[in-house]
Amino acid sequence: MSRYAEVALPIGARRLFSYMVPASLESRVLPGIQVLVPLGRRLLCGFVVRTSDRAPAGNFKLRAIQDLVEPCVPLPAELLETAVWTARRYFTPPGEVFRALLPAGSLSAGTRDVRLTRRAQRLIEGGLRPSGVNRDQQRILEVLAERGTLSVSKLASETGVRGASAHLEELSRSGLVELASRIEPPRVREKRQLAIRIRPAADRSSAALTRTQERLQAVLPADGGWKNLQAALREAGTSAHVARSLARLGTVEISPLTVDRQPPEISARPPEEIPTLTDGQNSVLRRLQSLMGERRAVRCLLHGVTGSGKTEVYLRFIADVVQQGGQAILLVPEIGLTPLLSRTVASRFPGQVALLHSALSPGERYDQWSGVRGGGLPVVVGTRSAVFAPLERLRLIVIDEEQDASYKQDETPHYHARDVAWRRIQAVGGMLLMGSATPSMETYYQAAEAGESMYLSLPERIEARPLAHVEIADMGIEFQKHGRKAIVSDLLRSGLAACLSRGEQAIVLLNRRGYSRTLLCRSCGHSFTCPACSISMTYHQEKRNLACHYCGREQEVPERCAECGGQYIYFLGVGTEQLEEILRTHLPGARIARVDRDSMRRRGSLRRVLTEFSEGKLDLLVGTQMIAKGHDFPRVTLVGVVGADADLGFPDFRSAERTFQLLTQVAGRSGRGALPGRVIIQAFYPEHYALRHARTQDYRGFYERETAFRKLMAYPPFTSLVQVVISHAESAKAFEIGQKVAAALKTEIAALSDDAKPRVLGPAAAPLERLKGKYRVQLLLKTPPGGDTIPLLESAFDALGRKKVALKYVDVDVDPLSLM
Repeated sequence: MSRYAEVALPIGARRLFSYMVPASLESRVLPGIQVLVPLGRRLLCGFVVRTSDRAPAGNFKLRAIQDLVEPCVPLPAELLETAVWTARRYFTPPGEVFRALLPAGSLSAGTRDVRLTRRAQRLIEGGLRPSGVNRDQQRILEVLAERGTLSVSKLASETGVRGASAHLEELSRSGLVELASRIEPPRVREKRQLAIRIRPAADRSSAALTRTQERLQAVLPADGGWKNLQAALREAGTSAHVARSLARLGTVEISPLTVDRQPPEISARPPEEIPTLTDGQNSVLRRLQSLMGERRAVRCLLHGVTGSGKTEVYLRFIADVVQQGGQAILLVPEIGLTPLLSRTVASRFPGQVALLHSALSPGERYDQWSGVRGGGLPVVVGTRSAVFAPLERLRLIVIDEEQDASYKQDETPHYHARDVAWRRIQAVGGMLLMGSATPSMETYYQAAEAGESMYLSLPERIEARPLAHVEIADMGIEFQKHGRKAIVSDLLRSGLAACLSRGEQAIVLLNRRGYSRTLLCRSCGHSFTCPACSISMTYHQEKRNLACHYCGREQEVPERCAECGGQYIYFLGVGTEQLEEILRTHLPGARIARVDRDSMRRRGSLRRVLTEFSEGKLDLLVGTQMIAKGHDFPRVTLVGVVGADADLGFPDFRSAERTFQLLTQVAGRSGRGALPGRVIIQAFYPEHYALRHARTQDYRGFYERETAFRKLMAYPPFTSLVQVVISHAESAKAFEIGQKVAAALKTEIAALSDDAKPRVLGPAAAPLERLKGKYRVQLLLKTPPGGDTIPLLESAFDALGRKKVALKYVDVDVDPLSLM
């Protein structure tokens, strides 16, 4: 009986592909295995999603799987189904989701090699031209005769022939070339190095050894343990020839061994002191343990004020899960949170922790992922993509700072780690624990209003420490007093001086990097914008250039205005570079470090700065939101926020929520130790409700005010959104495609029988109208909460595909977090 397989391929198609399973591979083609398959004239590596004895419906000829990709270890079945669910939930190609399951660079690729047949070789060597070939085909044969076997892509590059694959198929049918498939190894894989050791039964007597052989033998472990060969040779001051001579004598053994590329953050550390739990922490932990004992899928929100000890609850609960033979994932929103946290987790769970995030080297990430897949690392700490960690005995996923927007992926696939985590937990019957001092509106609504999640609370700080006292400096008044030089208010300046004079530490947040926000011509008002984006370019003092923070374009600072030729160029706005410079002037002698994406580019620099600050070697941190959340610095007694209300002007319904969350989070960095904390917020709109509630850290008050606005305007959590963005080099083409997409959606909606039908808004120019040289047009699809919009999208896009609409320019984001 024939068997068939559905395969997810890493291309832009929103479907699976069917293939026959050769009889020789039937016992080995299993769900979760990587396979090599043909697609058109290409060879691709994909994942088997499911197999069946039933042939797929349709009148078409199936092609066969060509080979398996080593190593033939299938992904966990639960993770496989989660990937398929994610692809459908977010209306994205399955192959893109499966690509996200593996470490970057570890996916194999298929290729075809081509060479001349003996007949063609004899003809060309004899100076004859094969009959029936055109000029391009003759060029191909000549290059193959000169170079021998080449891959199809290499041959196309060397000959410059367009459509080389089609020519090769014809030459193959004519018996002039031979095509052979093969699997190209991934760019990143297991690393092996030569190691050396003394043979266990070897005689260590040096009577017959030379001096160099004696020196090499002396540096090897006496217990017969392995040592890196190159390290041993360097230490002994000898060459590889000496090592080989000892091996021939039977004294030592040389063998290639796998090298574990372990990140320094999780290297072996001495045990840290484990704090005593408060009554509140104990109560929450007991409740979590009870819920886990029910052996059913459960979702909990742990709503605890900043400094209430949520992290310690996470660690105790993870320890319980691991002790019972389970595995756990701890997700954090920022890579900046992982250095100190992973050090703590590694101390609690020595030799059991894997770290997964994009700042690791490709080799480190591959080895960490492989360790997880092998089952030897039951605790995973990482950012968004770690939600796909291949754990076989998964029981717990913890999402710290669950409100953070970084848990939603900006590019395809547009998944949210929170929803993917819940899907995984539903499959295994474990627990999803979400923690935050400022939960997202949707999560809080699910827990406190709709009852879809368990609501747990930690309303007090550890040791009943008071929340930091928050003051707001009205920058309108400061501007009247000091003019445009009013960047740091009198209140903040004096507060910083007093704080540092007492030997305490401070943090100042400005969520804008660079030196100045933009350049402006005083003569004509021209703003220097990026040629490829509808956004101002930022001036960076360190590089002395202008940079676009969206497309990465850089250019020199102009001496004259490009519009009027005027010489009066004005630097407008302030960034973290300029703020650091100002604070160094105001606070001479203070030990200051800046933490933003520009200053922390070098590997390990963020870990070094945060460690120095935690050890008291720095007095003041200046930076972006990288320093705003998750960190625990007991010596910090003052936090200042510059430009606190800057984001309120963005045309995005979440701007007030983001502002409240950021201010509350950064305020929570102050007063976490024995000394009381203080927070100074600088704002031009001190009476805005986001700032008023952040001042008192009143989450419930903000929630009630914000939900009134959301209900009125039909925004989440009272409506589900789908954003469709069309990006094209021509504005008119983008609008044309947008109108066709809108028409297709409206046609499908008109056929629905429901009273509460979805609404289509647009097409209209996106707030960021041009990015990376493409004009952007967007539509919004608003649907009642709980409705499944995917069938609607599938029907509309199938119709658009039949009409040959260029859907490659269309991006669909289900449940978007930003409408910019």
